[in-house]
Amino acid sequence: MSIIRTFFVGKSHRLFPTLLSILVIATTVLAGQWQESVYSLSGFPKIHTISFAEVNSSACFIAASAGYDDIYRKKITSKTALTLAEQSNELRLQWPFHIGRTNQIVTAKATRNISYFNNLDDQTNLVSRCRIINTFFSTGWALTFGVGHFGGSFESSRSSTPFTIDIISFPQSEDSRTNKYFFDLLEPTFGRELINTLSLEKSGFSLYASTCLNRRYRIGISMRYADFDSDCRINYINSGQKAALAGQRRIDFPINGVDKFYRFSLLSDQTFLKDLSITFFSDKFNYVIDNNRPDITDLKTLGQGDVGRSGSAINFITDKQNMEIFGGLSLATYDLDVSLNTPVIGFQWGIIPISHAATIDISRGSSFSQQIGLNHKFIFKNFQSQMGLTYTHTLYNFWIKGGADLMLGLESVPLDYPFTYSLHLLDLHVETEWRRGPFGLAYTFQQLIPAGRRLDASPIRFTKKTPGVEYINRGGQRHHFNLGYYF
Repeated sequence: MSIIRTFFVGKSHRLFPTLLSILVIATTVLAGQWQESVYSLSGFPKIHTISFAEVNSSACFIAASAGYDDIYRKKITSKTALTLAEQSNELRLQWPFHIGRTNQIVTAKATRNISYFNNLDDQTNLVSRCRIINTFFSTGWALTFGVGHFGGSFESSRSSTPFTIDIISFPQSEDSRTNKYFFDLLEPTFGRELINTLSLEKSGFSLYASTCLNRRYRIGISMRYADFDSDCRINYINSGQKAALAGQRRIDFPINGVDKFYRFSLLSDQTFLKDLSITFFSDKFNYVIDNNRPDITDLKTLGQGDVGRSGSAINFITDKQNMEIFGGLSLATYDLDVSLNTPVIGFQWGIIPISHAATIDISRGSSFSQQIGLNHKFIFKNFQSQMGLTYTHTLYNFWIKGGADLMLGLESVPLDYPFTYSLHLLDLHVETEWRRGPFGLAYTFQQLIPAGRRLDASPIRFTKKTPGVEYINRGGQRHHFNLGYYF
């Protein structure tokens, strides 16, 4: 009777495509741009700065852009089963000016993104459809004084959405006791409809500075700090026999997190090597699930967890004429300690509360990434185009341990398996701008092509495919149009 293995190894792991997709949505909203989320997970986080050269040479402009991102689509027998997409509208302002012997610049950006998720036709136990509205604002300022350079920026984002999760089916076991004291009690406890609200708030700031090392090189330092607070509220109806627990119920699932990045750079505008930098990064997330218990016979909390990542990356950028070559190496370690409890789902003999718990631990997690890419600029009359190609490979190594704390004599075989995944990511991008007088019209296209495979022999599986059914995965595209006016 291996309950915890049922979700990761047995038939019931079909529910995980929906859960993982919801996590992807949360990551997209928190990062503000899903492409940056992908590269951050690969160990190459970005710190947006205004360089010494940009302060001294940037133009004054105001620009508006609109775009559509086809993030992920899943087709089953030629029918779209899962969709994750985003529409965005953005307004940007850049204003360079002089005060005394200083050159200064102010930038501002306001964005409104609408993310769409739909998996109503997916072959999974949980289905949902939602529309997440995200507003993002950032502003930056930098100055140069002689050979010195200093700047900073601030950003803030907020998003919220109501959504409903429908439970198509509940897990079942071949063991009658497991069904009687666990799986058969889930439907009267939670019902088949979960009504949820999701809200997220994120803010952060960056500081950066540089100065001359000698005639050819500059040294720079930059840092970024961001924190976020999110809350998912789950409402459901308990139709169990215990009057004190029946009726409208609510679970609050708050998540708090902090991101920290530090980068040290060797910079040059006069040599083949333009940038050599090392970045240190760390991410920490934690949660405590509030059960909002209506009676002391129920549990006060339904679990807690801590997730952490820390690592470093070395990057370089070279430039010769109109060709730019860049790359890097990244190494990160992961720690995860999660515990989950069911609320009281029933009573034995009418007096003994029935509740089950599980723990998942990843204490030996790591990733190693390599990246190489190039960009080439083309200029022809009023047209300026940049084409690029980036290849990133990440090898993830985890050792997943899981156990269950079950009641009434139920037993579960613990998880103790490796999970190794090799992810290859190819990034094709093109940006073309047409300039005529003070006006500029630009189009940006990006295509991410992922390919990955499991390298371990563990029985753990997060998705399940039906034999004889054709599955097609598409997405990873961006299409953005930008209209600018240059003063």
